[in-house]
Order: sequence, then C-alpha cells, then structure tokens
Amino acid sequence: MHDEELNEHDSQELAGIVERYEAMTASGASVFFDLVELESLIEHYLHHGRSRSAQEVLKFAKGLYPESLNLKLREAQIMAGSGNFKRAIPQLRQLLAFEPTNDEIHLTLATLYSQMSQHQEAIHHYRQALDLGDAAFRSDLYIDIALEYENIGHWTHAIEVLNEALLDNPENETALHELGFCFESIGMSEDAIGVFQSFVDRHPYSCPGWYNLGNVFQRTGKYPRAIEAYEYALVIDEGFSPALLQKAASLTMMEDYTEALECYRESLLMDAPQANIYTLMGECKERLGALSEAEEYYYFALDLDAEFSDAHVGLGVTSEMRKDWTSSKKHFEKALALEPENVEYHILLGGVLRKIGMHDEAGLIYANALLLEPDNLEVFLEAADNLQKDDRHDEALSLLNGAPSSAAPDPLLVCRRFVSLYSLGQTKQAYTLLDASLENTPDLCTTLVELFPGIAQDAEFSLRVLNAPKNQ
Repeated sequence: MHDEELNEHDSQELAGIVERYEAMTASGASVFFDLVELESLIEHYLHHGRSRSAQEVLKFAKGLYPESLNLKLREAQIMAGSGNFKRAIPQLRQLLAFEPTNDEIHLTLATLYSQMSQHQEAIHHYRQALDLGDAAFRSDLYIDIALEYENIGHWTHAIEVLNEALLDNPENETALHELGFCFESIGMSEDAIGVFQSFVDRHPYSCPGWYNLGNVFQRTGKYPRAIEAYEYALVIDEGFSPALLQKAASLTMMEDYTEALECYRESLLMDAPQANIYTLMGECKERLGALSEAEEYYYFALDLDAEFSDAHVGLGVTSEMRKDWTSSKKHFEKALALEPENVEYHILLGGVLRKIGMHDEAGLIYANALLLEPDNLEVFLEAADNLQKDDRHDEALSLLNGAPSSAAPDPLLVCRRFVSLYSLGQTKQAYTLLDASLENTPDLCTTLVELFPGIAQDAEFSLRVLNAPKNQ
C-alpha cells in the first residue's frame, strides 16, 4: 500500500518504522522488525524511488525470514523496478506456482508484460488480478485491461471492458472518458450517443456522463444538443469547468461568439487564468470585429506565457486584417519559430509574404511546408497562387502537376491550372481542362471568376457560363 493510500494512523506508524530502521542503520545497533514492518519499508522506499534503500532492507529481511514468499515477491518487484525483467519474470512465475491465487503476483506480472508490450499476457494477468483481488481495486484494473486492448487496436474489446467497468461502478469517471475516446477512435459516434444517452438515463446525476454525451454531440455537429448536455453537467456540478469550456467551443462553432465569451469569462472565475483561454477569448473578439479587444486578450495570454504560439498567431491575424504587414509578419515568424513543424503557420506566413511581394521568401516557406506534408493540397494551392502572383506560370504548372493524384478533380486545383495555362496563351488546353471538369462541378465557372476576375471578359468563357450544367 502506497503512502498516499494510508490513513493518518497508518502513516504515523509507517513513519515510526522508517525512523527506527534508519536509526538502526546509522548506529549499527540490532533492532527487531517483524515481516510486515519490513515489507512496508520496502514498499515505502520503492514508492519514493529509493531502490538502493529497498534492496538494503530486502537483504536485511532475507537474513531474518529466508523462507518468506512475500520477500521473494518484493525481490522480484525490485528487479522489475531496475529493469531486470529477465530475472523478475521467472521468479514471479515460480512464486505463482506456489500461490496461484495471489493477486499481487498476477498484478506485478501484468505490469511487467505491459511494459514489455506483451499485451495479451498483460491482459491475462490483469484479468486474474481482477478476479482474485480486492474489490477496492477493481475500477483501476478494468481501466488497465481496457488500455491494453487500446494499445493493440482492439477497440471493441476495450469498449466491452469499459462497459463492464461502468456496470461494476457507475462512478468510474476514467471509464467514461476512455469509452468516449474508444468510440471516437473507430468513428462510431452514433453508437456512442446511444451508449452515453442510455447511461445518463440510468444515472441522471452523473456529471461526467452528461459531459461525455455532450462531447459526442459536439463531434457529430449537433451543437445545440451538446450545449444542452453540458448545461446538465453544470447543473449537477456548477464548478466543472471542462463542461463550461466545451459549451463555449460549441457556441463558437455556432458562431455565437458573444455567449462563448461569457462562458470563457465565467471559467476564469473557476480556475486560474490560462494562456489558451485568453487566446480563445481573443479569437471570439476577432470574429466579432473588435480587433483592439482581441489583441488585448492575446497580450494577456502572452503575459502568462510569452511562448504561447497561438496567441502570436492571433496577433498576426489581427495585424493582417489591419494591413499592418510588418507586425503580422513578425508574429507569424515568432509562431513558426516556436513550432517549426506546424504547416498551418507556414501557410499563414507565406500568405503575408506573398501579399507584400516577397515571392521568393514565400516560396521557400511553402517548399518547407511541402517537405513536412508532401500531400497537403492547401500548400500546393497557396504556393501556386504565390507563383502566379509573380507571373511565374510555367513554375506554377510544374508545381501543380506534383499535387497528389487523388486531388486532381479538386475545383481549386483545376482553376489554378486553368489560370496558368490561360496566362501562358495555352487557351485551348485551358478550356479543354475546364470543359472536362464542368460536368462534375457545375459551379466551377463561379469559382474561376473569384480567382481570376479578368476571365469574365472573355467571350469564350461567357459561352461556357451560359452552357454550364445547372446544379440540381
């Protein structure tokens, strides 16, 4: 039993045992300890990462109680703690032959097999520990078994175990959260709705139950129902800030930025201010067009964490909206320096560089983004736009030809190719491309005019607009 699981009386008793033992080793005196006291000492030192002290106690204890199977178990645990699995596992298996119903041996073996990624063996021994052990530890053991199934991608088995855990203990919050994770991992959101709805029907006062139901509604775009579920969670526990934050996220998805802001403000009364909350508040103000107030929140975030990249991005966006290119460039560069593998930050910085005519510099940014994500269509399109703005249409076509083949029908990709072909005087090839795409994308001409307004004056293009298939 670890120290934090002891009651006050047991803690004082353990402290007395530790004090007696350490006084004995310091003085060299001979002091009697019973077996239970020595086991408690070994567990205490192992729990506090003092494996050498645990080994010294073990050596002393074996001299007094050489036939103790419990000491052999502690010895195996010390071996395992030092990474010596090859010696620990045979000793544990030998002990299991003497005590096949000892749940602690099964649990120790399960833990070792889990660390060795032998998940099926771990599951077997966790199951044995679950069947043989104290009821107080059942909730944790169910989670251990589910996590092993998750590690090998057996999501449906993990879901079955987690449902068992909730039948055994409906207040097992970890099981509820893991269940939501499993359903999300295999894309079974509709099934998850049914499971969580059934759970809250049986346990209507379960705050985590309503919270997880809200999360599933949010993932499936059912934002009003998500908000309703989060509000039930908050009625049950008004201080449960995760539900308030997720409610704010749903309101944001519904573009109700004013109400989302209120939720974020309320959350600041519950928990210590955090940089990400201030940043989310800044984004709400930004979408409401209150740029100065948005920037205040972004700076609040940076006061808490000067290297919070999303706040720098927010300042970059508001500066770009003001056409303050110098400030925008500075903040996007800072964000990218903090997260050099973030492709979205590459796109933002490249966009500003393109707007201020730094096409070569923008090209380098996009090239680096494609090294990070070679199949990212958005990067191809932004990079092509940069080249086209610089009248480098041959290079743009060459770049677009390298886009992933699966993206070939994409309307924006077709339009970008059309722009460069047309600009190079290859009008026949341009219109052949357009004609081949119009059947499947009737509104392609509208998209093309948005990207390339000058084409609207072309008579041949106007004919396509008139004859284009209509959306059904």
